[in-house]
Amino acid sequence: MLLEKVANVADRLLTVWIVGALVVMVLTIISDVFLREALSYPLTWNLEVAQYCLINLTYVGAALAFRHRAHISINVVTSLLPTRVEKWVDVAGRVLVLPFLVILAYSGMQILQKAKGVTPTLRLPIWVYYFPIFIGAVLLCFYGVLQAIEAVHAARSDGGAEPVGGTPRGVV
Repeated sequence: MLLEKVANVADRLLTVWIVGALVVMVLTIISDVFLREALSYPLTWNLEVAQYCLINLTYVGAALAFRHRAHISINVVTSLLPTRVEKWVDVAGRVLVLPFLVILAYSGMQILQKAKGVTPTLRLPIWVYYFPIFIGAVLLCFYGVLQAIEAVHAARSDGGAEPVGGTPRGVV
């Protein structure tokens, strides 16, 4: 399926993005602590870089976690249902979350459009700080649609197979 191939490419890119942001954040903090304590020369830009990396980790990481179904899932009640009904309840849940993800993406776009000015130390355009919020929300929408499609296919099939992408539902 084409969507699954696109999702796999996005997964690899997001993993590199997140790991890169984490590495930059850790190296920035370690170098600032070393320079401040050992050489009495604190960095002036470290806080902005660390904050930007943390924003990336949070919003882009949330999308990747959503893709792999790594968010907390409480399925005590639904696990008591017959398998076929449980699958259709899963479809309903995945479809119900889509409007909220679209609202999040729309809100992220509005924030991005209204962002004016530059950051205090690095003098970067302020929209750079808000860009990961929008990207994360768009990716959440994409992965939400993909998971809804997978859930419909799983509910229509007679087999007890889990959806193709990510970790099985409820496994953390």
